[in-house]
Order: sequence, then C-alpha cells, then structure tokens
Amino acid sequence: MIRAFELAVGQLGDPRLRGIVWQSLALSLVLQVALGVLAWWALQSFATFQWSWLNEAIRWLGGGAVLVLALMLFPASFGIVISIFMEKIADIVESTHYPQLGPARGIPVWTGIWSGILFLVTLIVLNLVMLPFYIVALFVAGLGALLFYGVNGWLTGREYYEQVALRRRDPAEVRAWRKANAGTLWLTGAAIVFLGTIPILNLIVPVLGVAAMVHIAQTLKPPFNPPGRPR
Repeated sequence: MIRAFELAVGQLGDPRLRGIVWQSLALSLVLQVALGVLAWWALQSFATFQWSWLNEAIRWLGGGAVLVLALMLFPASFGIVISIFMEKIADIVESTHYPQLGPARGIPVWTGIWSGILFLVTLIVLNLVMLPFYIVALFVAGLGALLFYGVNGWLTGREYYEQVALRRRDPAEVRAWRKANAGTLWLTGAAIVFLGTIPILNLIVPVLGVAAMVHIAQTLKPPFNPPGRPR
C-alpha cells in the first residue's frame, strides 16, 4: 500500500495530470465550502430553543462545530470528484505503469456520477448516524479517530476500488475480488480518508487516491472461486 501511494505521489508531476489536479482542486474546494455552509445552516436551524442563553451558546460554538462537521463530511465529497475525473486519471496511470493492460472498456460517465452521488449520500447519512458514537468515543483517547477512519475508510476503499475495477471487470467479478481483498481495500480507504483530513493536501486527495487505487488493484490476490470458474 505504501508503494502504491509513493508511485501516485511521484506521478503528480505528470503534465497529463496537471490539468486534472487543478480541476480537482477547484471542485474539491467548492464542495468543501458547500459542506461548510450546509453545516452552518443546519446548526443555525437547530438553535431554536426557548432559552435564549442556550441558542446563544450554540451560535458561539458554531464556528468550531462547523469546522468539525465540515471535516467529518469532507470524505463524502470524494465520490463526486472521482466520478468525474476517475476515468482520465486511471487511464494516465495505467498507460504509464501498466501499458500491457491495453485500453479499458471504461464505464459510462453518468453511471460514474450516479455512483458518486449515491456514495455521497450514503457517507453523509452514515456519519450523521454515527455522530453520537463519535461524541461518546471522544472521551476515550484515540477511539473517536479510530472509529471515524474505520467507518469512512471502509466505504471509501470500496467506492474507489469499484470505480477503478468496473472499467475492466464485470460487477460480479468486482464483488468477488473486493471480498477476497477486503482488508487491503479497507486500509487503503482509511489512508485516503486520513490524507483527506490534512489541510491543503486534502484538496488533491481524490486524484492521489484514484492513482494509488489503480496500483493497489494490480496487486490484489484473486478470489478463491472467481465468478464463472467451475467449483
């Protein structure tokens, strides 16, 4: 996994990736601001108690709360970004490191975007459901971060791998390979989410994550009973 990210970082200087990096930066920034505005609106809407001092306290704490919520929901923006740029990024990485694979059949643009939207909604809902557990886990050193990276890493690894793998495999094959390599994909997803919580760096994480996942996909072990193979 470390080698996959090293190769991904090393290719960020590729002229073919530069335009995609800048476009990804712009879109990631827009989504980050949108998530922050959404979190602020939700917080202000919540401050409608009868006690004015409580509403005032909620507003005073709003800045920190919005920052935390925006950070928590930032991984949810990954799906939208990769659904738009994934095909080009994967093609560039494969043409450089795995030319023997030949051109991928790809997936329809709208299929990728729809998948990204579903990923976005799923991640937001899941994190909101998990929010009480995150808060409780804050009282145990390190447990809150472990829970956050674990939950989001599982979904992110799954989404990134499926987007990359569906370019060359049927859905049944993708599911079989994903299940056979669940641990590796989970760790890779957690690493992507972790990088996504680092300011500045998080803006290029969608590009970096796709590039790394292309390398990860080439190192996975085959399933014990691949679809279509006689038992």
